[in-house]
Order: sequence, then structure tokens, then C-alpha cells
Amino acid sequence: MKKLALVTAAASLVACTEVKSPHPSAEVVFDEVAPSVVAIVNDDSKDRDEETKEVERLMGRDPRAPKHVVDVSERKELSPHGTGFAIRKDDGSIVIVTAAHVVMRPDRLKIRTRRNQTVDADLEAIDEVRDIAILKPKVPLEGVPPLKLEQHDLAVGEPVWALGHTGRGFWSLSWGMSEGITSGIVDMMGNKLLLFDAAVYPGFSGGPVVTFHDHGHAEVAGVNHAILFTGMEEKSAASIFSAVAVSELHEVLANHRAPLEAKLFEYANEQRKRTYADLFIANRFQLGKDENGRPVAHLMGDSRAIAIDEDGSASIPVVAMLFGLPPGDTRLRFEARDSGGHMVAQSEGTTTLESKQRVAFASATLSFKAVEGKYHVVVLKDGTEIGRALVAAEQQDEDEAFHVHDPDVSEDGQPDVDVVVARLANPSPLFLAGIESTWTERSYPRRVQFTWFARGTRGWTGRDVIVAAYVLDEKGHVVGQSEGCFWPEVRPENTWSCVGNGGMMPPPLAQATGAYDIVFTLNERPVAWWPMEATLRKDAPSSSEMERWVQDMRRIVVPPIKHNK
Repeated sequence: MKKLALVTAAASLVACTEVKSPHPSAEVVFDEVAPSVVAIVNDDSKDRDEETKEVERLMGRDPRAPKHVVDVSERKELSPHGTGFAIRKDDGSIVIVTAAHVVMRPDRLKIRTRRNQTVDADLEAIDEVRDIAILKPKVPLEGVPPLKLEQHDLAVGEPVWALGHTGRGFWSLSWGMSEGITSGIVDMMGNKLLLFDAAVYPGFSGGPVVTFHDHGHAEVAGVNHAILFTGMEEKSAASIFSAVAVSELHEVLANHRAPLEAKLFEYANEQRKRTYADLFIANRFQLGKDENGRPVAHLMGDSRAIAIDEDGSASIPVVAMLFGLPPGDTRLRFEARDSGGHMVAQSEGTTTLESKQRVAFASATLSFKAVEGKYHVVVLKDGTEIGRALVAAEQQDEDEAFHVHDPDVSEDGQPDVDVVVARLANPSPLFLAGIESTWTERSYPRRVQFTWFARGTRGWTGRDVIVAAYVLDEKGHVVGQSEGCFWPEVRPENTWSCVGNGGMMPPPLAQATGAYDIVFTLNERPVAWWPMEATLRKDAPSSSEMERWVQDMRRIVVPPIKHNK
């Protein structure tokens, strides 16, 4: 499950030809349901072989390095990543239902039955919002009967059983089952979840949660999803288990997309049409290129207050992250303005948006004679303002701690959220390493990693707030989501910041090269956007150590903008 797992409330197989009780014994449930349960495997053998050959080739250049990669795996057989179960669709075909987050490599999926039959499978459908995937076996499965589906979601207090494969790790126990009762249905992040107290374990993700009614056979009430936690403090947190409600499975089988997708896609389309800049008052900023020649930036510090020197001078080091610029060169002007709107400093220059790059960077240092008070930093394109930040200039005594002012200004007077996608993010002090707008992989489809930092101005309020990120493809389908921060309360007088890197969720599933949109939400309300581009990695590094050194020299940090003061 979302990093969920299963073990077994050990069950011995007891033959039973007829069930008349809505609460049968565990042995009867296991005997009837377990044959329909399968393990889901993502076969990464080819990737590992290629990686081994590449590492051995690179190590061969160093006479002191080992010449071979030694495999010390506890098990040579591929471990399952999750569980699935068979159902019959309306067209009569037999398919396997599992959790979307179990699917890591959709082009290399395998299904393994309890009889140890292993077959390849195609990904027929996937809904990342509802966390459901439908797999089509390429070869008919032997002895895997389809389970029936409940037509309605369960009521509180009904008995349920969760089944699955305990999955990966040293202590995998193969097939298992646990018993409990339902606690009800909750709506969470665009999905209906069935909560219950039957324990589930890593590997149970995608397995069935079943119930028995008076008609005497098992019916699927949900798809094992995740372990949820109650309470905000780790020491007081208790766990409750969740499954995607069967009503959501019916929606996926009917090819109905999650309603949340349309809202997110509409917001992304609006953002793509805008030209704007997010501004940071950064102590350090570097812009270079990664190993594939893609622009990558590094930023440290984001203060909203600057010191006035003894001679009355002050400098504002500003970094702009620019969205919606046309490809090629763009002229920009940075200005510092006092509280009366008078310009006290300016800097002009050119920034360049390269091919497949969706975010541009520019920086400037604005120096001027200052008095204590507030100053606006503005960036303009073609004479039109596209970004603004508020900075306080202060005299500072040697013994006085430097006071940092919180950001209060947004373009339209509404509370604002800025986001940055980076390989590494730390909120306080702010450090963003590897700021980028591309994923570069050897091949697709695959899960792609990203970390993000978000900061919000004053003006947001709410209870039980989740900051989340949804990744959408060019068709507007969600291909992944990640939670960042959870707050019991957000108050309007406070600013906030948040770092997210996937949490319980796996990385988004990029099916192909091309453009993707990341939409950030506060409890399903879209509040910010970041564009990404999935690209293919270039050829393997050159065999010449000298050529590799030259390539590294070409990636030395370059100034992001030429200034004409």
C-alpha cells in the first residue's frame, strides 16, 4: 500500500462448500478469497543489468577500483511490490485490480499467482487520484477466479477482511489476511476512502478488502490503500487503515475520470497563459548546467530585510524565476522603488530560455542610498511589471539580531503561494539546490522524482490543512501526487513554508517525454504551479577521462544575466 504492507493473520485452509453466515470464520474467508489474490511485480532486471554494465565500465578506468559488481541479494527472485485481485468486467474479460502506486514500471509488469504462475501484464487503465490501476494479463491466469464487487459502500460496523501479499523485505511472510470492522467513509484529496481496523502490512497495497452478506459469498468492498495516522504528534499518533471505496472502483471501471482532475487542469491552463516572476532576495545564487546540459540553479537565503551600511548605502540581491517567457532572449529590467513609488536603483539585462526549458532565471544587485523603510523590488518585461517583492531596509546595531520581515505582497492583493521544484530543499535557512524544470531519464515510462518548496503569505486560514502537489500530463490526467505538510490550523496573520518530496506516495508516473504541470493545492484548492519537461538522457559519458574533464569544465557556473547599470 502507499508504503503499506501486509502480513497474515495466519489462516489454515479449511474446505467449505457453502457459507450462510455474514460473519464466517477466518479459514472460510481465506479459502474462498485467497485463490483470487495475486502478487504484482515490477521487473527491473533489465535496468539493473544495464546499470551494472555501466558501473563496471566506469570502474574499469580506475586501476584501483574493483572490476566487478557483486550481487549480495538475500533473494534472487524478484519481490512483489504489492497485491492485486481478479474481477470480471462487463464485457466478460478477466482483469486484475491493484493500487496505482504499486505500478512502478508499467512496461515491465508481471502477475504472480499463488500457484507460482508468472505472466506479463499490460496496464489497461490507471487513476492516480483514486489510486486504482487495472492490469490485463497477457496470458490467461490458471485457477484465479474473479471476485464479485459490492454495489454500494459499506456502513459503519460491518465486518471486513483484508488480504494481500506481505511483499518485500527480510521478513516477508507471503500471503496473509486480517479481520476487522469498518469505521466509515471519508473524502480525502479527491478520493473516497473506506476506513477499517483490520491490520494491513507492507505489500498489501492493491489487495481486496472483502465483506460477506447473507447471500453467502465474498464481495469486494475496497482496494487496500494506506496506513493513515491520527493525531499530529508522532508520540500520540495512532494508525487506522484505509481502502479505496468500492464506489470509486466502479467509477474507474466505467472510465469516469476523477472530478478533481478537471479543476487542476483548468488551473494549469490559466497559469500557462501568464508571464510572471517569483522573486527571492537571495544571499547566493548560481546558474549552471547539469550532466545532460540542462539549466540548473542553486539558491541560498531569502530575507525580506536588508542592512543599511554606515555610509547610508544598501544593496538588494534579487533572483527572479521567470515563467511564460518565449524561447530565446528576453530583455528585463529590475527596479528598486521607495515607499512613494520613486525608482532608486535599476539594472537591465538579457536572459535566455533554452529548448525544452520551461523556467528561466535572472538576477541583479540593486545598490542605492537608503533610509529606513520599505522598498519594492520590481521586474519588468517590455515595460510591464511581471513580478514584485517587498523589502525592508534597516539600520543594524552590532548587538541587534537582524529582523526578517515576512513577505506580504502579491500581484493582485490576494494571499499568495510561491513554489520551487529542486533536488534538495531546506526551508530555514532557505537552501534550494538543483532548481530545475526537467526530468531526464534513459527511457519512459517510469516514476520520476521531485522535491518542492512552497511558501505562503499571510491571509490563508483553515483547519486540518494539507499542502499537496499533483502532476498532470498534457491531456490533463493526474500521473502522480505528493503530500507535503499537514497542519491542524493555518491562521491568517501567519506566513508558512513547506517542503514535500513524495511522503507516502510514489513519484509521479511519466508515461512519455513532453510537458507536465505540477499544481499545488491547499485542501484541493489550486494555489500555485510549476512546469516540468520530461526529456531523454544523452549518450553515456565519454570513455576519455580528459573529455569528461572538459565536459565538467563546460558546466562551470555562468552568470544568469548580463547587467547594464
